[in-house]
Amino acid sequence: MPGAKPLIWVLLGVHKGDNNQVLALAEELGLPFEIKQLGFRRIAGYDLGRMRPTHLGSTLVTLDKASKAEIRPPWPDLVIGVGRRSVPVARYIRRMNLNRTKLVRIGNPRIDPRLFDLVITTPQYQVPAIGNVLTLPLAMSRFREPAKVEPAARAWLEARPRPHLLLALGGNTKDLELIPDQVTKAASKLSARATSRGGTLLIVGSPRTEPELLHAVAAHGTIVPKDGPSFAALLDDADEIFVTADSVSMLSEAIVTGKPVGMIPAVMTERGLQSVGEIPKPLLDFRSPRRDPRRFWSALLDAGLAGTVDEPRASSTANSARQAAQAIRDLLGDAR
Repeated sequence: MPGAKPLIWVLLGVHKGDNNQVLALAEELGLPFEIKQLGFRRIAGYDLGRMRPTHLGSTLVTLDKASKAEIRPPWPDLVIGVGRRSVPVARYIRRMNLNRTKLVRIGNPRIDPRLFDLVITTPQYQVPAIGNVLTLPLAMSRFREPAKVEPAARAWLEARPRPHLLLALGGNTKDLELIPDQVTKAASKLSARATSRGGTLLIVGSPRTEPELLHAVAAHGTIVPKDGPSFAALLDDADEIFVTADSVSMLSEAIVTGKPVGMIPAVMTERGLQSVGEIPKPLLDFRSPRRDPRRFWSALLDAGLAGTVDEPRASSTANSARQAAQAIRDLLGDAR
């Protein structure tokens, strides 16, 4: 009916960073939306969600029983998802709605992007640059308003002399790894810089940070306790921010603060180099091409959006969610 708001579904999966991308975009739209949390079946220990979308078509076969029960009419006008796991689910929804549902995909769908109305990606993914593909300089961030800081967390921050230099640590993945010596040397250099200014180096880990790495850098600064200020509060508080390059989301969140940001290098693992075709894959390895984060790092440095430990850079780049949300508004047109 004229003037009715579109029915929007967001498909959430197993990765927090991916889910934050979807939620950042949905929240930026400023329209009501429903969350569909997807769980995936396992057969003989194999996660069906990992199957290639090109082999699946439009189906719910990969979903567990509870998730499958959530995919039912009334069918939505718009579906927002991320990555490859929910691709067959989104395509099933559109098929059941007689192709009336608009599909928006974030990241790399691992399938022909022309199957979607809009694909929103970043430079590390090798998605063809066609008309319905929007390449953003940064990942989308949910941090749009100043963080709410509990009194105890505020007191903890105020007890540390300023300026505050923040070191945010990610961790190893199958495709990327941090070099402990490099991270420790960076922490030592940042500690000396903070001390020379009468300030403090604050160090925060993430769920992927190895305890040994956190222990190694602890001598160079103050570790933020697990019950301390949130990451959003630390970003708001920091005077300079330094992030390990393995985390696209943390780098993006740091850059949109407009504060000086330095990137601490990570390196590709053997598996990572195999995935981008730089060294041969083992026999019977049928993995599709994955992201090449070096493209993202180079884009940040070339555009002056981030710098190094020695020369952090500040920029005025807006949250990419705004640009992506406008593209969706254009897509929906009168349906808004």
